[in-house]
Amino acid sequence: MKIRLYFFILFISVCNFSFAQEEAEENEKEHIPKIRAAIMMANSHVPHAVEGEKTVAIIPTWGADIDYFFHPRWSVAFQTDIKLQTFEVEDGETLLERSFPFSTALVMHYHALKHWSFFAGPGYEFEKTENLTFFRLGTEYSFEITENFEIALNLAYENKKEIYNAWTFGIAFNKKIWEKRD
Repeated sequence: MKIRLYFFILFISVCNFSFAQEEAEENEKEHIPKIRAAIMMANSHVPHAVEGEKTVAIIPTWGADIDYFFHPRWSVAFQTDIKLQTFEVEDGETLLERSFPFSTALVMHYHALKHWSFFAGPGYEFEKTENLTFFRLGTEYSFEITENFEIALNLAYENKKEIYNAWTFGIAFNKKIWEKRD
């Protein structure tokens, strides 16, 4: 819970810091709504995860996102990912098996700077033994390759129903797939 509060305070601070810059940029250009799709290759660190007798430090992860930019500074995104491994986490005194868990989340992105954004939102993890709700917080920094293509670095934290946490760091390939035309 403390981590969520820290991220929330950081999120609000960045929003306030860039508010003046946001007004200036909005006055300079008109916003055009767009949709962006992304594919992500990542690694997830799940503290206290085990696989048999060994501790699992890093779990390979693949993800896909769809973002709708409805404002110069705001977008809403549907994020998905799958962890490509079976592992167990401690749930009190028992072990909870997680076999290739698939997660979805609906997050809001705040684009603090042109290429840097923060996101937060609720999610749901599907898995054959037990499905879990979670809350995701993260940040993304993108490098523009062309007007329609970016490569981005992502860092996200997930708190899965107070049972376990996961840190995910990845690289995403973002492509603009739609833009409103007059």
